[in-house]
Amino acid sequence: MAITITKAEIKRKCMIPAAETSHDTDIDALIAEMQPSIEYTVADEYLSDTGNAKLQAVLKLGMLEIMSGECLQQLNREEGASEVFSVGSVSIGSRPEHGSKLIQQGQMRLSPYLKVGEAPADDSGIASTTSDTDRTFTGESMKTW
Repeated sequence: MAITITKAEIKRKCMIPAAETSHDTDIDALIAEMQPSIEYTVADEYLSDTGNAKLQAVLKLGMLEIMSGECLQQLNREEGASEVFSVGSVSIGSRPEHGSKLIQQGQMRLSPYLKVGEAPADDSGIASTTSDTDRTFTGESMKTW
């Protein structure tokens, strides 16, 4: 792996205090699991251009954003992490969309450097069938919900 992502960098991006160690094992596993597969999607010509410090910084930031976003998504799935209390227009609780937005930001940052045919397609959708009609909701149509 040409680019190094550290646990400390993910904790900083996720705003987890450095002294907080309860998630360290999970973050290490996340890095070991995700970094090779993200690097695999990036064209070798960019990964191997280690003399271009600015390019390497862009690639590292994109990878860091994707991994940090996944870390936030995992933290949000923990029991008690996603409760929201609302009174009128005031809400207190987590904002689960931060992780997915960070992942999207990282994907957009890496998109010019991906191998041909590796660009993420927005073909996500949920097919729903009711008793009297067929409906398909795409990722694009659900953004306005």
